[in-house]
Amino acid sequence: MSTKLSIINHDRRIFKGKYIYPVVSRRAGGLSIGINLNTNSACNWQCIYCEVPNLKRGKPEPIDLALFKEELIYWLNQIVHKDFLDKHTEPGTLLKDIAFSGNGEPTAAKEFAAAVKVVMEQIRSFQLENKISVRLITNGSYLDHSATKKAWGQLENLNREIWFKIDAIDPVETKRINQINISKKSITSNLKSSIQISPTIIQTCILKINNELPSMKAINDYINFLKPFADSLKAIHLYSLARPTEQSTSDSIERLSYDELQLVANNIKQLKVPVLSFI
Repeated sequence: MSTKLSIINHDRRIFKGKYIYPVVSRRAGGLSIGINLNTNSACNWQCIYCEVPNLKRGKPEPIDLALFKEELIYWLNQIVHKDFLDKHTEPGTLLKDIAFSGNGEPTAAKEFAAAVKVVMEQIRSFQLENKISVRLITNGSYLDHSATKKAWGQLENLNREIWFKIDAIDPVETKRINQINISKKSITSNLKSSIQISPTIIQTCILKINNELPSMKAINDYINFLKPFADSLKAIHLYSLARPTEQSTSDSIERLSYDELQLVANNIKQLKVPVLSFI
């Protein structure tokens, strides 16, 4: 197969597998081994920009841990010991991380802790301890659960990050963008838990909705919310649409231009947290 992966080609059907998929990630800066624990495309959020087709509300179906481990070993072997990178990525592309992401909220899986343990063991088996990171891309909704904290805590001696989604602070806006009801109190509790167990990066999708950029009020709400956490955050990732949404919505959504995204970034930089923009 001569398929070349790129930041705009994240089709998880290209390579056969149930739980593991390789992608070239603009934010990881290279090849990411993605982990999809939500094989039924079920999530507790339904963000209007989500690229997952046939997304539904709910929790993941049971995980076949034996198959999960088999697939992870297969892909690590292809990437670390064989010529996958040469065949399927642009020259100079390196393996950057193993990322829990997929088609829904990964921490909702009952087997999340067991899956983290498998990843930890295989990183050590392939001697990747100081070469790659383990990342959790999450909406944060389970991070204040003791089981989730314990699960991620298994990685305390490895390079790890939590990429914590905050697209808006105002409950009306979170309902509009993420299609969930969540209070500022809940976001605060979940973010505090994230910071306690891992280096944390805030990930924020900025959209033009019905031809309008985010209001200054929305941006200031975001800044004021994050101020108490600024010294504890590793970075903020701002991005816009990379691929068309697969969700139906009564709102029209558009990708920001680089200059438009930079205007938002320049406002947020007052937090004195590294702000990285991806377009």
